[in-house]
Amino acid sequence: MQFIASFNRLLDFFQKILRENLAFILDIFFFNFQPIAYSLFQANLYLGLIAGCALWLSISIIACGIINALPFKWLRSASRAFILGTSFLLWILEVFALFTYKAPIGAGIITAVLETNQQEAREFYHMYVGWPIILGLLGIFLALIVLNYILRHCKIFFPRLFAPLILLLGLFGAISIECFYHGYVLNHLFDPPFYHIYNSARTALSNMDSFNSLSKKLNTNAQITENKSSIPYIVLILGEAMSRHHMALYGYYLPDTPNLCRLKKEGKIAVFTDCISPHSTTVAVLRELFTFHDYESSKPWYEYPNLIDVMKKAGYKTYWLSNQESSGVWGNVALVFANRCDFRQFTRLRDSHEDFGTLDGALLPILEKELKKPAAKNFYVIHLMGGHSLYYERYPYSFAKFDAKDIKGSFTDSQKLVLAQYANAIYYNDYIVSSIIKKFAQKDALVIYLPDHGETIYDNGSNFAGHVEENPNRYMLEIPMIIYGSKSFRQKYPQKWQLICQAVHRPYMTDDMIDTILNLSDIKTPQYNAAKSIINSKFNAARPRLIHGISYDNVMRYL
Repeated sequence: MQFIASFNRLLDFFQKILRENLAFILDIFFFNFQPIAYSLFQANLYLGLIAGCALWLSISIIACGIINALPFKWLRSASRAFILGTSFLLWILEVFALFTYKAPIGAGIITAVLETNQQEAREFYHMYVGWPIILGLLGIFLALIVLNYILRHCKIFFPRLFAPLILLLGLFGAISIECFYHGYVLNHLFDPPFYHIYNSARTALSNMDSFNSLSKKLNTNAQITENKSSIPYIVLILGEAMSRHHMALYGYYLPDTPNLCRLKKEGKIAVFTDCISPHSTTVAVLRELFTFHDYESSKPWYEYPNLIDVMKKAGYKTYWLSNQESSGVWGNVALVFANRCDFRQFTRLRDSHEDFGTLDGALLPILEKELKKPAAKNFYVIHLMGGHSLYYERYPYSFAKFDAKDIKGSFTDSQKLVLAQYANAIYYNDYIVSSIIKKFAQKDALVIYLPDHGETIYDNGSNFAGHVEENPNRYMLEIPMIIYGSKSFRQKYPQKWQLICQAVHRPYMTDDMIDTILNLSDIKTPQYNAAKSIINSKFNAARPRLIHGISYDNVMRYL
């Protein structure tokens, strides 16, 4: 009986503290839970609910336990004011980021803020901040004051079970997260705004450090020995994680590349049949795709001249339009090259560890805008998300053409679903690539499309979908490569187009892409090697294609 009486007294005390601090608890809960709920409710409603329960318990403990245990009234009041004010300000920042960038504050946004100068800040203020925003925030602030007044001065009836129910729900949420969703904790998906922003700021500063170090090392001293370039528009569409084995253009049974198949039938594209990437991850490929570095090189990749600076030296205005990350350890290499361009734009501010929800179609209006103000000679790099996992995030609902029942073969139901999603991603990629090509159809233009690397999707009996650098298989390396010549280009450069078409069956690895682009552009540098250009008569088709020292032609292609 004494235990029950003590327990009842404890519940009475807890309920009294809850009643006295209800306004504070509700405010803090709202400011901290709303940004978390934005991400979690999109992924899993149940996950959002248990996170809310756990957060309510944590805030209640802070309000009822820690703060009320402080010795002085003024110290308790100051603590509440500090926590409330900080939570409110951080919530404003998070809501502004969600409204403006459609994403919570991350390292990408913080990097952009830290790199912003006074003029850019002024322009940003006039574009995104004004009286409507200020009045809206004032309205929220006044509403909170009114709510707090009501909760403090009006008598609210609390049932006897209110306190134990709060405790039980909170404990249920905390135990569920610890037992079943601990991985979400490790990946910071439950972080409240103050820790989330702190962690993002720390990551941003680390990324900027790495990026600045890399930028200082990059060889930007491009030298040109011959420049006969005259093509007004040269475009490199850089895809992501695309396997030619899953494209109708290369014989796949699903009609997932209708536009490219039509262009091939019309003789407007050259489709290369034996092309591989030198690596199976983006960063490793970009280091060799945009420089003269390859597996035969003796120096680090950044000590070699890069394609962007060579094209600039040859008189081209250079553009980098990207739907990939704008900062982060995985994005630093791409950003180093992007920053060498005359114009660069990313669809969103984001870091390596943030979501990749923006569709590649967001690049089309950016390209359309830049095409209205061209230079005499223009070189574009358009970096897509293509077929990067998660595949179902790479296309809009209207492009969900295929489903599991369309997949042939002895796959599990879940594997068939993934294969269908990948086919839909390729179907959307076909639309994007052909849309970009269409924008150059009436110009004197040459367009090259290739992904950074391939992708294995349960191929050859495998249970794996994705790509990995440490142990690649042939499907992670075997990629599509397409060259489009506009009508004007084909008429103006018939011999060059003939050389392109004659080269489609040659064995090629894209670590020599810089030599091919310079050959197509009629530009030569001291490092240029005609034997590494796939369209050149001196092309060395016998050059070994080595992946981590293993022969692709003799070993990997047969595994």
